[in-house]
Amino acid sequence: MGTSDVYTELVERLNYTGSESLLRILQKLVTPEEGKLLLELPAEPAELAQKSGLDEETVQRKLREFLERGLVIPTSKGFCFARDVTQLHDSTLSSAEKWIDTEILDMWKDLQETEWIQRMASGFGDSYVQFIKVIPAWKAIERSPSISAGELLPDENIRELIRGADPITVIPCSCRRSMRECDAPLDVCLQFNRGAEYAINRGAGRRISPEEAIAIAEQAEEAGLIHTWPMAASRRLNGICNCCKDCCAIFAIGIELGNMEQILEKSRFRAEIDQDLCTGCQDCVERCFFDAIEMKKSPPAKKLKATIDKEMCFGCGLCAVVCDPGAITMKLDQS
Repeated sequence: MGTSDVYTELVERLNYTGSESLLRILQKLVTPEEGKLLLELPAEPAELAQKSGLDEETVQRKLREFLERGLVIPTSKGFCFARDVTQLHDSTLSSAEKWIDTEILDMWKDLQETEWIQRMASGFGDSYVQFIKVIPAWKAIERSPSISAGELLPDENIRELIRGADPITVIPCSCRRSMRECDAPLDVCLQFNRGAEYAINRGAGRRISPEEAIAIAEQAEEAGLIHTWPMAASRRLNGICNCCKDCCAIFAIGIELGNMEQILEKSRFRAEIDQDLCTGCQDCVERCFFDAIEMKKSPPAKKLKATIDKEMCFGCGLCAVVCDPGAITMKLDQS
């Protein structure tokens, strides 16, 4: 197999045929010889050694290195090459610092800006994929006296989700690491259970306690990041992302579509504003990803006050987190 054929087949394996950007990324990530090994997976080390002409010890060492670099994923059949471009993006860009340089960051950024959004958005049409689900900010729930503990479903209580996981790790956000379009915290991507084991085994994540993870989640809320559960990969809790709208590859698709509901599942809660308590500071307007908050006159008051379009609200609670007067609370959506 020729060198160009190796990279072309790797691109095809990732279901991203015809992408020059991905081709360049793969040429940066792996040598032609490494590419040939990846194309043989899954395979037992002994079988891989026979096919490649390498000794088994060398193959074992190379597979271990592939794991660290985010090129392979452990499965019931053994190590496999990344199943698609999204998985390759996330796993390689969350690798340890020694495997990351500015050139590869720039390459991934170029792919997202020139190909990713258009390719993904054009494939959806009117279909609803809903890659990720909003988990309401805990501080917003705390500030909402009308919400009882019994109203929260198990997948809505981020603290209990965290406390029920073992192990837990924190890794860099792959999107912000490459895009570099905001100054939000980088090390806030939480991995749980099998996801955390994968991070630990390849030296990509730092193992943390449940209380450390809760503190990171609270830091993310304060920084204006939305808790999301990537459901497309698995209904099991393997990770919670803390997303910004400037760098997140999934949010970028929703923005391009002009219908965020196609890719993001709302929480069951909606923000509500007490006009008597609102001071018109506009902090909530700046925090809203979804343009759901607008400043309007609220007679008899002369100043503009915040109002919520509940149809556009996704129930993330970021607005309530920064509402010092306590004008914004979360309520269960009854519609």
